[in-house]
Amino acid sequence: MSRILVFLINFAVVTVLNAQGYTIGFSIKGEKNKDALLVMHYGTNKYSIDTATIDKKGNAVFTGNKPLVPGMYLIAIDGGQILDFLISDTVNQNFSISITKGKYLETLSFIKSPENETFADYSRFLINRQKRENELSSKISGVQSAVSIDEEIKLLEKQTEEKVAEIQSKFPGSLLESVATAMNPLHPDKNKVPKSADSARRYLYEFYKNHYWDRLTLQDKRMQNTPILIPAVDNYFKNMIPQIPDSLIHAVDLVLSKAAGDTAMTRFLAAHLFNNYMASKIMGMENVVIHIIDNYYLSGKVSVKDENFLKKITEHADKNRETLIGKQARDLKMETIAGGAESLYDIDAPYILVCFYEASCDHCRQEMPKIYKVFEDFKDSGLVGYCVYTHKDKNEWLKFVSENQLTDWINVWDPRNENDFRVAYSVYSVPQVYVLDKNKKIVGRGLENISLAQLLKHLMKKLEAKQ
Repeated sequence: MSRILVFLINFAVVTVLNAQGYTIGFSIKGEKNKDALLVMHYGTNKYSIDTATIDKKGNAVFTGNKPLVPGMYLIAIDGGQILDFLISDTVNQNFSISITKGKYLETLSFIKSPENETFADYSRFLINRQKRENELSSKISGVQSAVSIDEEIKLLEKQTEEKVAEIQSKFPGSLLESVATAMNPLHPDKNKVPKSADSARRYLYEFYKNHYWDRLTLQDKRMQNTPILIPAVDNYFKNMIPQIPDSLIHAVDLVLSKAAGDTAMTRFLAAHLFNNYMASKIMGMENVVIHIIDNYYLSGKVSVKDENFLKKITEHADKNRETLIGKQARDLKMETIAGGAESLYDIDAPYILVCFYEASCDHCRQEMPKIYKVFEDFKDSGLVGYCVYTHKDKNEWLKFVSENQLTDWINVWDPRNENDFRVAYSVYSVPQVYVLDKNKKIVGRGLENISLAQLLKHLMKKLEAKQ
């Protein structure tokens, strides 16, 4: 009796005994006496969920009493990925895999899993297509050659469309359908692409932006458990959308609306986008964070079971909601060193630097002289400084101003907290630096000396261009 036949008989016995869970037989020619890992995808992360020992004949069986979560899985040996396969549902999880060491995709085959057999065939086709396209691209040398090559590329695109259509017909509703459609590259009609380079770039950008989600479904929660979805989402937000708050917020709403039919997918994508922009160091991304909190978490569109998380994001939104980029800054009327009062709204300047600091804060001691140096570099261009000492020790304040020669901007304080400035300007850490425009709208926040200099340079260039 052949080794493969014995393996299949043993596999069949285990399958019968484990009909409610999963049983994945694995035969690898040329490998023995090693552990193989069964690994699941979740977003961009991978988690090992099972281990099977490859015996001296190259056979192993992954088995469990509970079904695997639908998604894309991989098998790894010695830390290296050797194959991918799909689990579409919680029922059809009993099959076997055969492969040869060193020739993984070429020899990959499945028994009792037509979906995965087709997936392997489609993967081989795409690799061969990419290889052929690369060969064709390197051969373009003249007009006639380019025309004939273009025709062959169109043929490859047509063949891909036909393969995807066949998959959609044979495996409707399967994970393979979603994956194959997403892996099918999108191409514009070359006859519609303008001839000039600049026009072509603009046309292609608009084409890919407008059609980006045509082939990647956000209604299939199984795609969370593949390595396809999150890289595609990140690429969209990084390369398709201008990195300004309003554009990104519009994109967030667009993407989450496309996932709205799947509660799990909406929750998954909202969490991913929230975490991305919460961790961002780019100014203005706080607008995106607060938008997600207010319009998805606090509105109930995305359910939150973790009360502690809900409390934290509510507090975060409450602290930052009124000091976002584009918001109207609140007026401040504070006492000057000389004893008079100075109103922020009475300042007539194209831009105002508003800074909050403590004289006893080590970071403030390091940062404030640098911020003042930036201020000096731009004061002749119309920048006015309105600098707030946040403590109540006037002697400490005067000493700090004198020692650092912070005399050219407006030095103020509010010892009785009549302005409630900590709430009005989210002064929960110092130094806290804002830039306001002539209408007292916030155009910069959370700035340190380097980012402040970069922003002011950009703003002053725009100001000069208007004059």
